[in-house]
Parts: sequence; structure tokens; C-alpha cells
Amino acid sequence: MCKAINYSIDLEGIKETFKFTDKGLTHKQGGKYKLLPYVANEKTLVSDFSGVIGSFSRIISDKKLNGDFEVESFLEEVSDQIGEYEGDNSRETFKDIIRSMFIDNNGLVDFDIRTINYISSTTSDDKISTFLYSILFDESIKEDVSKYYDREVENILYKLVIKALPELKDEKNKIGEYKCYLPFVKEQFVKDFKFIISKEDLYKDSLKRFLEYYYMFYVSQLVMKLDEFENVDLTKPNKLYYTLDWERTSKTRTAYQFGWEKIKNSTASLFSHAVVLEMLNHNEIEEQLGYKDLAELFKIISEDTFTDQIEELIEAYKRQLQDIKWENFRYVDKETEIKGFSSVHKLFNVVRYQFENSSSRSRANEAYRNWFVRFVQKNFAKRRGQLGYNLNITEDDIILMTKICINNNEKLKLNDLFEEFELRGLFFDRDSKLKIIQLYEKLNLLEKKSDSGDAQYVKSVL
Repeated sequence: MCKAINYSIDLEGIKETFKFTDKGLTHKQGGKYKLLPYVANEKTLVSDFSGVIGSFSRIISDKKLNGDFEVESFLEEVSDQIGEYEGDNSRETFKDIIRSMFIDNNGLVDFDIRTINYISSTTSDDKISTFLYSILFDESIKEDVSKYYDREVENILYKLVIKALPELKDEKNKIGEYKCYLPFVKEQFVKDFKFIISKEDLYKDSLKRFLEYYYMFYVSQLVMKLDEFENVDLTKPNKLYYTLDWERTSKTRTAYQFGWEKIKNSTASLFSHAVVLEMLNHNEIEEQLGYKDLAELFKIISEDTFTDQIEELIEAYKRQLQDIKWENFRYVDKETEIKGFSSVHKLFNVVRYQFENSSSRSRANEAYRNWFVRFVQKNFAKRRGQLGYNLNITEDDIILMTKICINNNEKLKLNDLFEEFELRGLFFDRDSKLKIIQLYEKLNLLEKKSDSGDAQYVKSVL
């Protein structure tokens, strides 16, 4: 981070960005500080990654798709590459063969890694994929992408079909639009992505779920880390427990108490954090500064400098929101190791308070959090009667994550495997671990030298 000491909040810039007028203000985020690709409405909400994987694949391979994939045009192009046909119906018969082999539901069958680039996407899909690319991708992966996306195909028919695919335009994509708040997630993603792209079938079959999980991993950890402000540990994941799709659960389970129940209320603060970070990044420093960055910066500047400025910002903000009964707002200064950083906590509590006490703006706040909540409910949660939603992992997920964790090794100690899960944000309580072990036994993947976890190995699934 830049060690500039002239940190100063640009109050006039905030007033302009947030449209301070006689009628109030408009909450803005994602300008000076790009935290999440969310907006305060649900019209374009993305909870399915079917289009995201096509967009992501094109971004990492520096390609652009011109329009949707046209099946009939593709079949004609493949047919044209055959010089001559015997008989009047030979061409149509050939086209039918190609259609049955390479087309499914009006789209390409993923017979080759490059076909992922032809999966169409919406503008909202593109926004999510750009976010994932910004926070998780690294230039060191580019060489791997080129190696596997540009390699020669030996199968003559595949080669013919690939040649007939519409030409994709080259389009260079820069990394860094969004701020990566959690470097430990990115570090793990880079390692795992390099592994799955080296196994073409695994990559084709699992890219969608892989991206869905890392999106879940990142945002769920972000929800917890933001609430820790300047005291956050950005080197490892917080514990968040999942239940298994095929097991029973109860309120007494660790996986219930410290799963979705642990973070669901905190998701309501996501918009407040985004707004506060947007405000605090209205300054003369060009870098995007998270709470930890700001805390480090505040250590070397005068306490009075930023506390006075934040207090001025708070008062200006409150004056714009006349529908809020501010006389009912109560805040007790929070003791912090960084002198004066309690003013940041106060600003956050002011922003959150007005969202909680405004009928119109509370709807916007709810819509913002629902970008994540709806995604979780669709992809990583299971409703369990009166318990409501629990974080949920399927048998297929366990198998996929086992492949990824074991990597290119022949086997891995059971205890080490659970530690690898946890590095990827997957925590399981004792009951769930027993169910996972039973799954490994059923799949004949468990190699026992004794009943000790240190003497049990899980064999490679590949």
C-alpha cells in the first residue's frame, strides 16, 4: 500500500458522487472502491453460472464472441469442408451425423476445451465473470490457458469441426477492476485452477461448479471479514461449516450453529460496507483501500485529521436523510488499537442504521444482499424443515474437492485432506466427517493402516 501521509477525505467529491440535493442523496458504490459486482435491485441478479463460464472462458483466453452461436450456419460450414458427396442425400446425412454428435439443446457439446468459449452470456453474466477474473485470476495462469486452449487436436473429425467454428475476435483483458480483499482465496484459486485446466475432462465437466464454489468461498469469507474491520486476518479463512446433502442435522450441530446461521444476518451489512468504503476512498490516494489498508495508513497520520473529517462527513450525511429519526440513534465509541479508528465504526453504524430504518432504502439494501443470498439458496443451501436453510455440499462436490485437494498425488492422509478442505473454506463437524469417511469407504477410496486418521489415506479419484 502507498505510504502517503496526506490522507484527506474529499467531502465535495462525496457530495457529487452521492448526489447531495435538497431532496436527499443517492447511495453509490463501486466507483472509487469496487467491492462486489452487485447493484441495489434484483432485475439482473445472477444465481446460475451457465452463462458465466462462457464469459469467463473468453476473458481468460482473450477472446470475444460476436453474437450467439448459430447451429445451422455451423453445420453448413462443417459440410462445406467436405469436397464431394456421393448421392443427393449424402450432405444432409453428414449434417445429421454432425448434429447428433456435436449439438445438444441448440448449443455445442463440450467435446473440446475451446467450445466453452461459444457459450453465450448476458451482460450480467459478463459482470460476474469480470469480477471473478479481477479477484481470482493471475497473470501466471495465462501460460497455462494458452497451452491448453491453443493445443493441436489429433482427432481428424474434431479438427474439422473446430475449424468450422465461428472465428473469435482477439480482445486483451486487464486484471484488476475489482479489489481482491482476500488474497488467501486468490492464492488457493491459482493453485487449483492450474490443476483442473491440466485435466481437460475435469476442466470441461467441472469449470461451472469450480467457479460457483470459489465465488461462494470468496463472498462468504468477505461477509465475515468485513465485519472484523481493522482487526481482520487476511491470511486464512474463518471457520464456516457445511452440512452434507445426504445427512440429517439438528440445531445442536456445529454445522448448523456455525454455518448459514453464522453469516445470514451479516449479509444485510454488505451494502453498508460497500457504501462506507466508497466514501472513505474519496481521497487523493489512487489505490483502493480496504479497512486494513486504511488502518495501516491511519497509524501514520494525525488522529485528529481523520476523526474530524469523518465526523464532518457523518453530520453532512445525516442532514441529507431527514426521514430518519436520528435522535434515536445510539452509538458507544468502540475501543480500537488504531487510535481514532472508532470514527470509521461510527460511520458504518450510521449508514447501516438508516438502511434499517427507511422503508424505501431498506428495500435497496435487501436487493443488494440478495445477489448473494439467492445464489447461496440455489447452489449451496438446503432447506431443512424448521431449521430453515443450511449450507449444503453434495456428494459430487465432495468428489470434486477431493480430486482438487489430492491434486497429482496418488493419495493423501485423511487428516491432511480435511486440512486441505479447510484451506478452501470447507469446514465439517465431527458427524459430517464420519459421513465423508463412509463415502470414501463406499467408493473404495479409503486405504487403512489403522483406525487413526494419520494412518488412513484417501486414494486419488482420477
